[in-house]
Amino acid sequence: MPGVPTFSIYNASKWAVEGFTEAIAKEVKPEWGIKFTCIEPGGFRTDWAGRSMDFGAKKHPAYDHIDGKERMSKRHGTQAGDPAKAAAAFYELAVMKDPPIRATVGSDAYDMMQRKAQAYAENLEKFKDLSNSTDVDGYQKPTEPVYK
Repeated sequence: MPGVPTFSIYNASKWAVEGFTEAIAKEVKPEWGIKFTCIEPGGFRTDWAGRSMDFGAKKHPAYDHIDGKERMSKRHGTQAGDPAKAAAAFYELAVMKDPPIRATVGSDAYDMMQRKAQAYAENLEKFKDLSNSTDVDGYQKPTEPVYK
């Protein structure tokens, strides 16, 4: 998912889970039959953005240009996602024979991920020359990818 203003620490923890999931999925022996999926949900009509959301008593002046509490209170109760339908999707992923390493759940999450993937692809191409300019002279790429 893309980074969300006023949720930097929350986003960092979610991205850590992404990296952990990708790595552990490649570390576990295939014969164990363990599959991993990092579920990236959108907004669901739970109390997450309501009374359980705590922004602290005092707002730091460095953040006076954004108001996360106001943004979340406007979003609370208007999210696209139905928690019961999310649970059914999570179960479906859990019993899949070959589940995806990542699953975006929720139409809002899907839209955000589409935009993020497009921006990544555009940025990757835009800076292709810079990215490929740092190899040691004479470097030969391995025939097999270093990381799969």
